[in-house]
Amino acid sequence: MSEPNDADRPVVVVLGAGMGGRGVARALTDTAHLVIVDRELEFAQAAADPVVAAGGSAEAVVVDLTDLAAVQAFRDDVLTRRGHIDAVVHLVGGWRGSRTVDADSIGQWRELMPGIVTTVQTTSVAFREPLAAAPHGRYFMVTSTAVRNPKPGNAAYASLKSAAENWVRTLGAAFEGTSARAAILAVMALVDAAMREANPDRSYTGFTDTDALGATVKQLLTDDSLANGAYIDLSP
Repeated sequence: MSEPNDADRPVVVVLGAGMGGRGVARALTDTAHLVIVDRELEFAQAAADPVVAAGGSAEAVVVDLTDLAAVQAFRDDVLTRRGHIDAVVHLVGGWRGSRTVDADSIGQWRELMPGIVTTVQTTSVAFREPLAAAPHGRYFMVTSTAVRNPKPGNAAYASLKSAAENWVRTLGAAFEGTSARAAILAVMALVDAAMREANPDRSYTGFTDTDALGATVKQLLTDDSLANGAYIDLSP
């Protein structure tokens, strides 16, 4: 079986070039054209370059994901150049914690909301129609297991992630009648080979390896059994 050429590859937009984004990019190197988005071009490029070096197809882009007009312009540019968008993987967010449920929690809510919730809103609205039109349209949000086990010190973070999860479930409901699916992938925290090498004595109990995250995304891209609004716990 021949490898897909650049024009034949599904187009996967990876939102966030951190560990999870790099893991997803590695996993999809041989099957998709990757559009890797970050706030800083150097971070997006650092995730795209290994894909290209390995014979894959990738590009690095800077987009303000909190600005709906900017996301829509980005979507239109990708559609003009590539003709289709087949999947979006949301790995954007941030984290803040406090001692307990206190005034700091309210400030953290305001600080974290754009990255955790607004970026899900803008990207789901902008990409809904292209994904619904794709043969296997997919929208994946990576969430935290903290939503189902909140603690006093993560009131803002867990509550915002919960809101984002519900938004993705409503996107899944909007996909009904199409072959597109929206799903939630849950981890406690992520780890990669570089982290393990830097801290060889740490067990990283409960962490999900970025390679496992990437493999799951790759498998679900064409899995017809995937249900809309599915919650998939990837924590060990």
